[in-house]
Amino acid sequence: MRIWVTGIGVVSPLARGARATMDRLIAGERAFAPLSLFEIPGTRARIAAEVRDLSPEDVAPPGEAEGWSRTDAMAVLSAREALAHAGVDPGAMPVDLVVGGTTAGMFETEELLAWLSHDPSAIAPLKRMLSHPLSSTADHVRAAVGPFRRVRSVCSACSSGANALLLGAAWLRAGLSTRVLAGGADGLCRLTYTGFGALAAVDPDPCRPFDRRRAGLNLGEAAAFLLLESEDAARARGAEPIVELRGWATGAEAHHITNPEREGRTAARVMRDALRCAALTPSDLDYVNAHGTATPLNDVMESAALRACLGAEVSRIAVSSSKGQIGHTLGAAGAVEAAITALAVARGVMPPTGGLEEVDPECQLLHLKEAREAPVRAAMSNSFGFGGTDSVLVFAQPDRFPPPLGAGGAPVRRSVVVTAAATIGPLGVLGTRGGAAYLEPGPQPAEGSIAFNTGAHLDLARARRLDRAGRLTTAAILTALSDAGLGGAGPGDAGDPAADAAPSRTLPGAIVGASFGSVDASTAYMRRIYDKGAKYASPADFPNLVPSSPVGHASIYLGLRGPVFAMADLGATAESAMVTAIELITAGEGEALAAGSVEEASPMVERCLGPVCSQVVSCGVRSEGAAVLLFESAARVRERGARPLATVAWWSSWRGDGVGMLAGAPSPAPLGAPAEVAQRAQPSVPSPAAVFVGRSEERVIACLRGSPWAEVPCSTLAPRAGDHEGAGGFAAAAAVAALASGALASVLVLGGAPDRGYAILLVAPGDA
Repeated sequence: MRIWVTGIGVVSPLARGARATMDRLIAGERAFAPLSLFEIPGTRARIAAEVRDLSPEDVAPPGEAEGWSRTDAMAVLSAREALAHAGVDPGAMPVDLVVGGTTAGMFETEELLAWLSHDPSAIAPLKRMLSHPLSSTADHVRAAVGPFRRVRSVCSACSSGANALLLGAAWLRAGLSTRVLAGGADGLCRLTYTGFGALAAVDPDPCRPFDRRRAGLNLGEAAAFLLLESEDAARARGAEPIVELRGWATGAEAHHITNPEREGRTAARVMRDALRCAALTPSDLDYVNAHGTATPLNDVMESAALRACLGAEVSRIAVSSSKGQIGHTLGAAGAVEAAITALAVARGVMPPTGGLEEVDPECQLLHLKEAREAPVRAAMSNSFGFGGTDSVLVFAQPDRFPPPLGAGGAPVRRSVVVTAAATIGPLGVLGTRGGAAYLEPGPQPAEGSIAFNTGAHLDLARARRLDRAGRLTTAAILTALSDAGLGGAGPGDAGDPAADAAPSRTLPGAIVGASFGSVDASTAYMRRIYDKGAKYASPADFPNLVPSSPVGHASIYLGLRGPVFAMADLGATAESAMVTAIELITAGEGEALAAGSVEEASPMVERCLGPVCSQVVSCGVRSEGAAVLLFESAARVRERGARPLATVAWWSSWRGDGVGMLAGAPSPAPLGAPAEVAQRAQPSVPSPAAVFVGRSEERVIACLRGSPWAEVPCSTLAPRAGDHEGAGGFAAAAAVAALASGALASVLVLGGAPDRGYAILLVAPGDA
C-alpha cells in the first residue's frame, strides 16, 4: 500500500496558504521584522517571523475566543486548507488527526500564570486557561474542522510536526486508518523567545543557515497539515496524489538535552532508516530540506550526517533550509518543512536558503542560494528536536518508484505483549508485581508531593540536569527495564557502533507524557521574566519546560535510542501514551517502548487547570507520581527468551461520550463456564476478569453500560494512588501485576477525560 499526500495546508509568516507560501519561498522573500506581539526589555534579539493580522477571534466559534490561542487559529486555518485541497469532508468519511506542537496557548496564558503566582489564593478555574494544555490545539481543530475518529497530540520539541506525520503514516501502513490529517502548529510566546535567548541561540539579525558568519536562529510561528491517504482509499474517491510519502524514521541521540552530537551519528542513522523504509538509495534523491537552524552546532552536525548518509551522492543532491526565510517554528517546523518538501517534489522547484552567502567550510554541501527549477524525483525532510529526537521523512513523485517494501498486500499487524511495569507513587518505587499494592485496602495518600530519594535510584551526578519530572520518569523506566531483563543501558554519549548501525525501530524507546507539562516550573520562570527582565531567564531551567523534556532526559540517562516522544491528552495522557506505543509496535515502528505518564503535585493544576480543562471539580487526595508499562513485540520477546506477563488482546480510543465504544471488545467468558462454551462465545477472553480505572468518573462508567464488561468487578486506583491525572497509569500497572500473579486472567483498563477515552484489554499470556 502506497501512502499519498492529497492535501496540504500552510499558515506561515510569509503567507496564508500552501501555494502562496511556496511562491514567496521560491522568490527568496524573508519574513523577519521587529517583534510586535509582545515586548521584553533586555532581550538581545528584537526580531521574529510573525504571522501578521492573525486573531483567534476571527477563527474561533462565536463566544469561544477566550479559550482559544494563536496556535489554535493557525492550526484550524491550515487544517481546513488541507482538507479542502484534498476534497475531503471528515463528516462524510473517517479521518484521524495527529497534531504536533510545544507551545499551545502559552502566549495567551503566560502573563496570567505569572500574575497568579504572586497570590496563590487567587488561583481558580479560569476560562482563559482552556488554551494552555498542549492537547487544546487538537481539541479545537476537532471541534472546528472535524469530526475526527482518532485524535492524538504529540511532542518531541522541534521534531513534533514530523513525528505527527510519522504516527499517521504508521496507522495507515498497519491498516488502522485510511485517512489521517497530520501536522503541527506553534505560536510565538515570551517563554520560548527568552528561553532561546538565554541559551545564546538567537541571532539579533536575520539568520544565516550554514553560513560562516551564522550566529544563531530566529524564532517564527506557523502551522501546516498534510492529508495522508492510503492509495486505495484515495483512488476509490477519484483523488489524485500530490506526492507519495514513501519513508520515515525517528530515533533518539541519547546525548544531551539541547546540544546535538557533533558527528551526527544518530541523524545519519535515522536518514538511512528513512531511506530504507522508502526502499530508496541516495542516488534516488534530488533534494534535502535540511533542519538548518543557523546555530553553530546544529549546522555542522547536520552537514556531517548528510555526508555520512549520502556518500558520493552528497555533491549532487541540492540542500536548503527554510528557516532562513520563515524562522524556526519549533513544534510546527517538521510539518511546515514537510509541506515545503512535498511541494518541491510536486512543482519541480527547490527553494533557496535565505541569508546564506559564504558557506562554512565545515558545512560543505550543494547549498541552494537561489531557487532551482528541476525535476525532483525524491526528497528528504530533516527535523531534530531538544533531547535529540531526530526524525526524517521521504517524499517522492507518485508512481516514480516501485512500491516500498511491505507496502503490498494486506497490512501486517504484530502482536504486542507487556513484559514489565513500574510505579512511583505514595507507596514508593515499585516494580512489576508491586503495582498490586494499590489494589489493597489502606489509607489515602498524603496530600502533595510524594517522598522520592533520587540518590537511592539514580546517579546524582548524572541526574543533575534532570528536574523532578525527569527524575521520576527516568527512575520509573529504569525500574521497568530492569524487571524485564533489559537493564544495564547507559548514556549514549560515547557512541555505540552496534546501535549506530541498527534501525531505530529495533532499539528501545519511550513514550511518556504529562497532562499539563511543567506548569509550576513554567510559572516560576515567567514570574522572573515579568518581575526582573529577560536577563533572568535561566538557560538551565528553560529546556525542562518543553513538554517532552522528561522523556528526553530519560532517554539520555538510560541510553534509549529508539522512538522517543511525549503525548498529552489531559487526564487520559497515560492511556494515550500506552495506546500509541501499542499502535507503533503493531505497525512495526518499534520493538520495545516504555509508555505512561508523570504528574507532579501542583496548586495550579489542582485549583485551575484540572477543574477547567479536565472538569474535575471535587475529587479525593491528589498526590502525584509516574507509571509506565514496557510493551514489546511478541516476536522480540520470543527471540530473547523472555516470558511476557500480559498480552494486549484489544485496544481502542475514541472521541465523544464513549457510549457503545466497547462493542468491539472481546467479552469475558462466564466464570466457571465449560471450555467448549467459552470457545463458542467468540470473541471472548478468560475469566476471572475485572475492569480497572484510575479515577471514578461518570464518563468512564458510561462506557461500560450495555456491555458485558459492566457485569465484572471494577476497581478504582485513585483512593490509594492519588486522584491525579496520571492515575490511569497506576491502573494499567496494577492490571499487569494482577495478571502476573494469576489473581486475574483478563483486565480491561479504561481511562478518559472530557470528550475522549481509551481502553486496553490485557490477558494472561497464551490466552489472547
